[in-house]
Amino acid sequence: MSDIPAVGAVTLKNILFVTDFSSASEMALPHAIALAVGYGGKVYIGHVIAPQLYDLVPPDFVPDVLKQSTMYAQRRMKRLVEGADFGAVPHEVLLEQGELWETLRRVAKQYAIDVIALGTGGRRGLHEVLMGAVAEEILRLAHMPVLTVGPQSREVPPESEPRRILFANDFSGNCLRAVVRADSLARTFAACLISLHVAPDAPGDPEIVTRLEQFFSDRLKQYLDVAAFPKGQLEFRVEFGVPADSILKLASEHDVDLIVMGVRGAGTTARPSCHLGKTTYQVVSQARCPVLAVPG
Repeated sequence: MSDIPAVGAVTLKNILFVTDFSSASEMALPHAIALAVGYGGKVYIGHVIAPQLYDLVPPDFVPDVLKQSTMYAQRRMKRLVEGADFGAVPHEVLLEQGELWETLRRVAKQYAIDVIALGTGGRRGLHEVLMGAVAEEILRLAHMPVLTVGPQSREVPPESEPRRILFANDFSGNCLRAVVRADSLARTFAACLISLHVAPDAPGDPEIVTRLEQFFSDRLKQYLDVAAFPKGQLEFRVEFGVPADSILKLASEHDVDLIVMGVRGAGTTARPSCHLGKTTYQVVSQARCPVLAVPG
């Protein structure tokens, strides 16, 4: 596994939390703060005023609408920051104007952002949000990890730090960057790390099943420095069946606080369900805990 970067080279210190001031988007903020606490980092609270806002406004009214939109965003941002528990975590407000992704990409470069955090649930339902708005665009185009907190996470109050992390490994090249972040997160938070591979439906012969379980378990161990983990902190699981179903089921049964998985390389213009892959799309949409999607 010589292509995998050293864990010491991984950092998640600069977190860009993106909000549209909806309750769904704000669900990601406590998780962004938890990352900053663990890595000794900083949270940037970003909101982008997009030009689409002015499409139906007569040109003469655009300056006044822009002024009112900015004032409204400032009030909402002040309320958001005052209501959040940052503790000793440094934080900075970023109110920007422009096309969504181009603006976020510039901000990410300017502030050396390591991870983007956002809520994926919306007023019209997760499917529409992922297919056509903020979450979909960021997941599709980001070159850095994206921490998503979906609508099902309402059932799970955010903890101060993750205690159980599930890393979904399909042995593809997309997992190479994801594994070191899962490793780093587990060590940073002293969390239990469950490394999972989901194989196709199990054959009928129990002996073959046992051999396959051992084979895939050995492969999982090649991705991690087993000796670096205290006893009981690292677990390897092999399941058979539909990947998304198995990931979600295991995460629920083990009260997982965070799922880490690799996704296809950033920058594609394909539909999100194709770009992210069916498995990632389903997990991001349905997970009851945050999901860290790491582009390959």
